[in-house]
Amino acid sequence: MIYGRKTKSAELAEKYREELQAEQLPKDSPVMSSRELAEHFAVSMSTANQILNLLVEQDILYRKPKSGTFIKHDPQVAPVIAYAGPLPDRGNTNPVLYAAVTRLLKYFTELDIEPVLVSYHTLRHPELAKRQLRNVSGLLIYTSFVDEFTLPTLWNYSGKISVVWNSFNEDRISCCQVIPDFTGALLEFNQFKQFGDYDRILIVQAGHLNSAADGDTVRRVLSRLQIPEKKIETVKLPVTSGDVNTYMSASRYFSQHPDLPEKTLIVGLSEYFAQAAREIFSNGKKMPDILSFDNMEAYLDDLEGEAYFTSIDRNMGLTACRALDLLCSRLNDPDAEQTILQIPAKLVIRKSVKAGFSTLSSEQHKS
Repeated sequence: MIYGRKTKSAELAEKYREELQAEQLPKDSPVMSSRELAEHFAVSMSTANQILNLLVEQDILYRKPKSGTFIKHDPQVAPVIAYAGPLPDRGNTNPVLYAAVTRLLKYFTELDIEPVLVSYHTLRHPELAKRQLRNVSGLLIYTSFVDEFTLPTLWNYSGKISVVWNSFNEDRISCCQVIPDFTGALLEFNQFKQFGDYDRILIVQAGHLNSAADGDTVRRVLSRLQIPEKKIETVKLPVTSGDVNTYMSASRYFSQHPDLPEKTLIVGLSEYFAQAAREIFSNGKKMPDILSFDNMEAYLDDLEGEAYFTSIDRNMGLTACRALDLLCSRLNDPDAEQTILQIPAKLVIRKSVKAGFSTLSSEQHKS
């Protein structure tokens, strides 16, 4: 863009620059002479010369004595970006992930990018991935697709990578990341119902890296709040993936451990853990307070009754869009440093924690 006072020459120079960009002329291509440009815009030769001089000053054109004026740089090529992750299929994803993927694909469209869709199967086979990623300059990849089977492919990939929906610093590959920040939401919960009021805080987590990172964050905040370690117990369930397996594993655990202290808080790092706890303790046992990570109820179209779980919403849709922004930024500036961006998670107060409703506004009670 030509900045400064908008003279007629400056306005026409900007218009001619846009015309040249639209033609996508390669470097060293000749452009109109002063005489041709004067006829093109119906201006004087002097004004036409000023137009060309302005574009030379802007580093868009260069002049060669007795030869003419030429394009100085090759046109920018729109980057080709691939997406390796789940697709919005209600049959095999949880509602939070379904909503996040739907929002991400919509954001691709808003940016006028048509992603190359890459499967986990492809990434597991380096030669197949090499062919599919040959002309791809950036890869947005779901954190669960990064494992021992896909790492050889990712190590050999020459483009930029952005990892989405991870809660930990992915240091096995060179990538930019957007990570949810749960600290603020946990501290806000402590204002609603103090962690110190509980006799026992039971952190239920799965066996994958995301859940382990979430658990570390919870314990770090509890330590910051000076909650005695003897009050805190971590239950690590042998679950790595699968909604049904997650629910069933938690259900078995709570069935075998039905006796909890009266003032117990269950922190379920998946809402499937929270659902299992509610189901078990609704059958005659005193219901403990439940704080759930995920906030799935906010994304269910067919929710029966009122939303129940006090939840921490990871803002997965927003983090996905920001991860795509980071990837596009790195492609526009290849020398930029890797970035880890944190997006605050959101606390949503509901009935599963029975305390302090009068201290919050009605808006904070809503899902």
